[in-house]
Amino acid sequence: MVESSPSSATKKRPTLGIAGFFGHGNYGDELFLSVFEEYFGDDYDLKVLPDLPAKPYFSRPVAEMVKEVDGILLGGGDLVRPWGTDERYFHKEYLTKPVFALGLGVPIRVGSPNEAEKPHIARRYAAFFNHPNMKFVGVRDEDSRRWMENHVAPATAPLVAAPDIVCALTLPEVSRDPEAKILGIVTRQRPDREVPDDYTQLEILAKEMQSRGWTIRHLILGTGIVGWRDIVNAQDLDVPGKEIVYSQDLDELSRAIGECTTLASMKFHGSVVATMYGVPSIVMIPTSKNRSFMRRIDREDLLSKFDAKDHLDRFQPRPADIATEDVAMLRKQAQDLLHQVQAAVREAIN
Repeated sequence: MVESSPSSATKKRPTLGIAGFFGHGNYGDELFLSVFEEYFGDDYDLKVLPDLPAKPYFSRPVAEMVKEVDGILLGGGDLVRPWGTDERYFHKEYLTKPVFALGLGVPIRVGSPNEAEKPHIARRYAAFFNHPNMKFVGVRDEDSRRWMENHVAPATAPLVAAPDIVCALTLPEVSRDPEAKILGIVTRQRPDREVPDDYTQLEILAKEMQSRGWTIRHLILGTGIVGWRDIVNAQDLDVPGKEIVYSQDLDELSRAIGECTTLASMKFHGSVVATMYGVPSIVMIPTSKNRSFMRRIDREDLLSKFDAKDHLDRFQPRPADIATEDVAMLRKQAQDLLHQVQAAVREAIN
């Protein structure tokens, strides 16, 4: 849960409720909270609304909790799922207050009958996003924008596409040893898999890079329960002598990414943060959000899969660093979006 410092005795600050997938320890989602703190924490008290990790998700009646806030920040991440809605993010009570959506993604998945688009779900989203109290809709890529335009068509609020809002986050500084070569590897436990992921090809890559003098750094990009699951899963990557970075401190995890020479990541925000440090990140699960992100900076050469057999080919030579102008572009576009949301919040509730 996020709660900023108490309001002054002379003037009560407005409170913004936050709706999203928080508190489980997933690295990217917890970074969203850091973004909200950086861009809204100076002017507003912040309170996570779905404050329980499992159903019923809310510790008190939702209407009661919503009455205590002046507006709601909704996002970010894969919340607009074409196969189903979730009351943590799209509760009807939220619409009794001004709602500002930002950093939303629409995961487009092909081949899974359980995750196929359902017309009645799109109609639910259309009703939510066209409510008069929806004040801003920010999505993280053009694929999400097109889906929203075609299926939801928000008419009461601007629909703006920008890079993932973590691109606007002020990351901790890192100091790199120019002589050191570090290959960071990010794996993840995927509870929906009937058969565990096979890391054989990642092991081949890691051991070959060790033989070339590289350090192998296995990053556990999670805290809390997510981190615990990922550290257990990390045992499946059998690379003797590898470093393991496991921490409850998000800044420590981010610095560990920024110190790498190259990253190979099964987590989207591992790649996002690496990119913002200028570190090339080979995508190990090429989801729609990963493909969209790499297209934005013209680095589709970094798209791969954890069990691909051509990992070593990508190190002949190693992937080029991310261009400084691309990092600056991502940061500016994400910051511009957040500044627009700041303005919309001030207009609606101050």
